[in-house]
Amino acid sequence: MPCFRKMEERGQALIEGLLITVIVTVLLFAAIQVCIVVVEDMYANYAAFYATRKVIVAENKNIADVASKTVRKFFAPYMLSSKSILNYKTTHWDETILGNKKEDHSGNQIKKHNVKIAYDTRIIFYKLFNLFVPIREQSARARMVKSPDRDFYNKAYPGAKEFKKSNV
Repeated sequence: MPCFRKMEERGQALIEGLLITVIVTVLLFAAIQVCIVVVEDMYANYAAFYATRKVIVAENKNIADVASKTVRKFFAPYMLSSKSILNYKTTHWDETILGNKKEDHSGNQIKKHNVKIAYDTRIIFYKLFNLFVPIREQSARARMVKSPDRDFYNKAYPGAKEFKKSNV
């Protein structure tokens, strides 16, 4: 009889180990998915910030095109290396603050620039999150007010070094 008792205990340990392994694996993949979503959100928010900054200092009049091109160049390496982001579109608004014409102390009109990136992310393990579709719709947005003083387009304050030039 002692021989049968050891076999039952071994089987119980195997089942318990298997259950724990499955639970830990599910939690691990859920954590990986959350990390992927967070990194994509940070990347899209930085792309929106960068595009808004580029729009503000752009010299040409077609600033919506500048925003779209900047975001497209920014996402190009990411789209090649990852199948996660499925689609994105960029919109840009050049508007006055709160719908009113605001002026600074010199009488220059203050304008707000807003770049919004809407994108779809593929959720790899969407069944783990109780979702019915494997796509998450998300958006990133950045807003800035253009300085009326042209001397500070390339630096932050008097006497500061100029911002580094970028390739994007």
